[in-house]
Amino acid sequence: MTTSLAALSAATLTAAPTAAPTALVFLAVVAVPVLAVAVDALASLRARGRVYAFAGTRVNSDFEVLVPIWGSIRYLENADHLAAHGNRVVLCTPAGESDDFYTDLYALAREHGFRVFVASFTAPRTGGRRATSGTVRDRLIRDALNLVRARYVVPLDADTTTARPLEVLVGELERQGADLASVRLVPLNSDTLLARLQHYEYRLAMQFRFLASWLVSGACHVARTEVLTDVMSRHSLFFQGNDVEVGLIARALGYRVAHIPFEVPTTVPGSLRGWLRQRLAWAGGEFRLFVVNARFVTRHPWFWVYGGVVTIALAPFRWLALDDAAAGVALVSSLTVALVLYVVLVAYLHWDHRGPALFLVPFYMTFVSLVMPLLGGLWYVRMAWQDRNLGVIRPHLVRVEPRAAEPEAGRVGQYV
Repeated sequence: MTTSLAALSAATLTAAPTAAPTALVFLAVVAVPVLAVAVDALASLRARGRVYAFAGTRVNSDFEVLVPIWGSIRYLENADHLAAHGNRVVLCTPAGESDDFYTDLYALAREHGFRVFVASFTAPRTGGRRATSGTVRDRLIRDALNLVRARYVVPLDADTTTARPLEVLVGELERQGADLASVRLVPLNSDTLLARLQHYEYRLAMQFRFLASWLVSGACHVARTEVLTDVMSRHSLFFQGNDVEVGLIARALGYRVAHIPFEVPTTVPGSLRGWLRQRLAWAGGEFRLFVVNARFVTRHPWFWVYGGVVTIALAPFRWLALDDAAAGVALVSSLTVALVLYVVLVAYLHWDHRGPALFLVPFYMTFVSLVMPLLGGLWYVRMAWQDRNLGVIRPHLVRVEPRAAEPEAGRVGQYV
């Protein structure tokens, strides 16, 4: 999941009546917007100058790649890319899939030399759509980890490829002496305006990993096998926010979490419908992380104040300000000041990657910050009810180990 940097949303927190004292008008029109944009600016400017050089050509081949796949074989889009890794690739799938699915999966595995792990549980039907909730993905990773024998492991989504060989990523983790590392997601498509806007959003969010390396991306990360096995045994299995939960649990257990800007191309939604579906799910995951698990504020106070207080808790006040006719002038002025400041900030941060869409970014982020925080709670409740899972993170509560597999036709719970 990608953490959105949209602090300008706080610009409408305070709207002073026209008859208010001068100090309050100044607070509403100037101070609040400046402080709001400063939240983004502080993190962004600190991270902007961070550069990274990979340590020569150091590589490590002692790893396995776990690729969750279920529902439809067409979701497995990176088979050709992974073919070079042969039997180090494990296709992880649940029991109860169709005979046609297994036939195609095993044929593809034989073609590329992959192995297959079939878990002992079945996945709920999604009507042919990709899942945006549920426990299947994390249960597959958790169960398959118990059979991994390599020292390192790379969970990788079925539609994800990498710009460099995975041996470089694993070698860099070993060189740093880290236990777990986040990577850099890079949007692949730019065919629509919406996709181009997300390029700027992702760029800021990924740069922020230099300051908060535990913001792990679910599409790809790397870890020592024993560490990820320990972390996943304590995981809530709640899908949205599951990636950041991995980083939070690892940090809480005292493991060393690093950031390696190893580029992982990813396809971002190009249509409004696809984008909205994704963002609603992300908003539900953010509510789960920032509100349901607010006790982590003591470990990461700046991050939680930003996400839990500025972005979510104060969101209703931004809408209340819109209904206050007496605050109309101050509100417009406040928004104008915030937008102008944010245009300057965005232009400075992204000038080397500038394009026509750049100056639309503040308006895009304003829309996201006004709408998504209010819907996030509803989507969290919907997902929690659907999966019967509140997503409470308990780093020090060891979950019950997966029950022993019951082989079905020589497949279930085994590598083949």
